[in-house]
Parts: sequence; C-alpha cells; structure tokens
Amino acid sequence: MYLRFFNLRESPFNLTPDPRFLFLSAQHEEALTHLLYGIYERKGFIEITGEVGTGKTVLCRVLLERLDKTVSTALIFNSYLTKMELLHAITDDFGLQPRETTSKGYIDVLNEYLLSEFATGHNAVVVIDEAQNLEPTVLEQLRMLSNLETERGKLLQIILVGQPELHAKLATLQMRQLEQRIAVRFHIHELTRAETEQYISHRMSVAGAAHTVTWSRRALRLIHHHTGGIPRRINLLCDRVLMTAFVRETHRVSAAIVRRSVQELASPWQSKRMCWLRRVLLGVGAIIGFLGLIGGGVFLWPTVQTQWYPRVVEQVLAVTRHTAPPQPVALPPPPASRPQEILLPKQHPLSQPASLPPPLSEPASPVAPVLATPALVPPAPPLAIDVGLTQTLWQAKIQAEEQATRSHLGGLTSWETIVTNTAKGLGLEVMTWQTSIWQLQSLTRPCFIEVLPEPSASRPELWVLARGVTEGVLIYQEPEGLLTVPLQRLRQVWSGKVYLTLEESKYRGFSLAPGMVGERVRILQQTLKEFGYFTSAPSGQFDAQTQQAVKRFQRANQLGDDGLVGRRTLMLLLHIGADALALAM
Repeated sequence: MYLRFFNLRESPFNLTPDPRFLFLSAQHEEALTHLLYGIYERKGFIEITGEVGTGKTVLCRVLLERLDKTVSTALIFNSYLTKMELLHAITDDFGLQPRETTSKGYIDVLNEYLLSEFATGHNAVVVIDEAQNLEPTVLEQLRMLSNLETERGKLLQIILVGQPELHAKLATLQMRQLEQRIAVRFHIHELTRAETEQYISHRMSVAGAAHTVTWSRRALRLIHHHTGGIPRRINLLCDRVLMTAFVRETHRVSAAIVRRSVQELASPWQSKRMCWLRRVLLGVGAIIGFLGLIGGGVFLWPTVQTQWYPRVVEQVLAVTRHTAPPQPVALPPPPASRPQEILLPKQHPLSQPASLPPPLSEPASPVAPVLATPALVPPAPPLAIDVGLTQTLWQAKIQAEEQATRSHLGGLTSWETIVTNTAKGLGLEVMTWQTSIWQLQSLTRPCFIEVLPEPSASRPELWVLARGVTEGVLIYQEPEGLLTVPLQRLRQVWSGKVYLTLEESKYRGFSLAPGMVGERVRILQQTLKEFGYFTSAPSGQFDAQTQQAVKRFQRANQLGDDGLVGRRTLMLLLHIGADALALAM
C-alpha cells in the first residue's frame, strides 16, 4: 500500500528470506566464513545456532549462492522427519535413485555417489534447517552418515542450523558421540544498536528508497529497544512503522510513530527490559503495601475495636428494623442477537453440506479461553470461507484421528503421514509448510494446523483452520461451527506446522511454464506483483522476468525453485490469497 508513497520498488521489510536483502553484519560475515571453512576443509559436522529471527535461514541461502560448481548441495527445510524420510530427502535432493527403498539401499547409493564426487575433486553438503526439531534417532542416523569418509577427509559435510535448543540437545549424554564430532560451531547473536540502524538503511536502499524516508535518532533507538536487535522483529515493526507514516502522510519517522506502531503490534512487542522493570516495581509495591497493611492494623485495631465497631453495628441494626425488603423488578428481555453473515463461495465438489454457523466470540473446547484476555470479535466485513472444503477437512480430521486410535499411536509426534493418506482418500493433496504465526494469519483457504493445547499432551492435536483473521484465526469444529482463536492463545498452542490442501480433481493437470500466454499468466503476474516478487506491468506472457519472480517466490517459501507453477506452488499461492488465480481455473 505504501510503496508508491515512499517511491519503493518493493517492500523493504518482507519476512521472506530473500538473499538480496541480507545484511551481513560482522557476526554474519564470521558465520559465513565458518561455514565455507568447514565445507571446503571437509570438517564433517558444522553447527550454526541463533535465536528465532536472527537470519539463520537467509544465511543458508546466501551460503548456497557462494558455493562454486564443485559443491553439490541438499537443503532440508522440513526437520520433522523419520530416519527413512531423511534418507529419502537427501538422496532425492542429490538426484539419486536407490535400487531398493530400504535404509541399506539409500545408504549404498549415497555412498557410491559421494565416492564418485570425491574422485573428481567435488564435495557434497547437506544443510538441515530448524535442526532442533530432529528426533534423537534421526540425529544418530546423521552421525552414521558422517562415517562415509576416506583417509583424506569426510565425503559428506553436514550443517545443522537451529535455535539454541539444538546446542542443548546435542549436549545431552545421549548425543555425546555426535557432539564430539562437531568440528565447527558458531552462534549468531542479536544486532547491536548501530547494526540495527545499518540494517534498516540497508533494506531501504535495496528496496530503492535509501533517502526518501527520514528516521529520527530517537525512533531508531526505540526500534532497537523494542525489537532487541532481532532482524525478523525489526522487519515486522518497521513494516508497521512505514504503514503508520503512510497513513499520516509523512516521510519522517518519529518516535511517536514508532510508539504507536508498537501499541498496534500489542503485548509481544513490550521490551524485555521494560517487562522486567515493571515486574520488579510491582513486586516492590506489593511488598510495601502488605507491610503497610500489617503496620496499620497493629496501630489502629484498638481504636476500631473500642469505638468504630460498636457504632457500625448499632447503625446496621437500626436500618434493618425500619427498612422493608425491596420488591422484585422484572428484567427487560435480552436483545435478540443477529448472527454475522459469512460470504460463502461455491460449494466444494465433494459434498454439499449446510452452511456454517457464524464465529463465536468465546471459543469452546478444545480452544480454552485465555484468562484476562478480552473476547475478540471477527471483523465487520463478511468473510469468504470455502464451506465445502472446510467440512471435507473436518471429515478427514475425524478419519485421521480414528486411524491413529486404531493403530494405538499414543506417542504420535506428527500427523503428516496419516493426514496425507486420509486426505488422499477424499481427493485432496496435502503439503506440509513450516511458517510463522503472522503468515498463518494471512491464509485465506482452509487447511490443517498442528497444535499442543496442553504441555502434558501425549501427542499434538489437529485443527481445521478455516482462514486467518486480524484477531487470530478461525477454526472449524462440530457441532459448534466456526470458533475464533485469539492471537495470544494461538502463540501458546501452535507448533508452527501447517498442512495445505488442494483438490486433485479441480486442479488436475494445471501448470504454468515459460512461453505460455493468456489470462492465467496475467493473473499470476498480478498476484506476484501484489506479493512483491514481480515489478513490471502484467503482460500475460510468461517471460524470463516472470520465471525469476516465480523462483524468488519458491525460494522464499521453501519450494523447489524450478520457475514453474506446478501443484505445490499453486497450492501455496491459493492459500495466501491468490483468489483471482483460483477463479481463472
């Protein structure tokens, strides 16, 4: 919305990990140096850790661009894998086909490939993002893969990238064999205040407007103060800051605009320092107040007992003797509630169920209400919800849960396999997507999400998400219908995993590729332009620039960057709001 106002070519603070926007601070340069050293010196295991949002994923993408043609790579973004799934993912990324789909078959074909690469002077690297989610058995399988070596060095370099929990997991007694093999380690810290200012200036410059926006020194200090120097949080806050400045029609970002933006982003943006100080002050005040009550009671109790108490008792008795009981008053009938309308598209072809009831302001089980949190009401405009697909997903959820119960999967850690098989029987294709809570709110199409509503739960639960809303998300369950899950509650329970869906019969054979011309291509270009990936005017011709825009979108969302709009790319486009593309099918 604000791009033209600030003369920007694209949004400077997107959350997508675009290597063009990477700000290489001193520590990011050092981390990249560690990675290149560990790869070319064949050190085996390399560990890169950092807090959420510090730029680990985009650093991996820059690393892939820095490597020369002698290094083949396998990039694993989905870390919720079994041992067999991991072996399949690695060999598939390397373009290998095992003779038999067993553990031995995968390892044999991988060993042959690595030996042939080593003989020609080439190297092979496996990069695993979000590695803190790997199960101990999968980490042990990686350790066994590191045994593929010669007397001159390791055949396979394995880079584990994750949050600080990864380091803690590797430090356990169970993982000591793997921990001792890690030859290169680096931890990415938050940006300093000076680096935060440089980071903002760098991203504005890449977006094409280095000097069209003036940031006051106090505003920059507040941004660093509230974000803690974490790049992802800086992006979120600065994006809201530019929107606020656009609304106020000013090119100067002041401290007042930053404070207003912080308020709009709500409680998670209160700085840690302020929260700690507030807790200390409240604690000290409570102690002083308690001591004051005790002291006052000691000194005043004799006076209360001998003078005030008898007078109060006498006055109360006099009132009760001369006052008649009040007559009951009829209460007016409660006003009739008007259910909120929901704009419904055409029914899903698999079923013709009745329309959904409106969202409830206070979600029932399994969405437990959050104490001290006001009930949130869905926005006033009508919401477009695919009713048929939503209820089909509910059927798939019930069948998946029944299958898990029949199979006695009490310790289930992921619904991916069961959901994929169950949905396939209902004519749906499923794709797993790891994303942020902010992107989850932008989804406009029904899908599944995994949640952990109770810390003591033996397995995650599966919810049917109807769509995202400003206040959080709408989920569907029977018999209640649509329920509003507030953002605060969502942060507490969501695992970060989404299962996107696509109707196989409706989109069978769909594909957009270079050289194609038509309305679908024009809508694709317009959609990518709205998302900030395509900069030219939509022409309706799938040219080289369109292919590059598709590749950027695919890389930013952890898809294979072939530049073709196939089923997986289409699935993600439809879920994040490409409604016009769906109508053009």
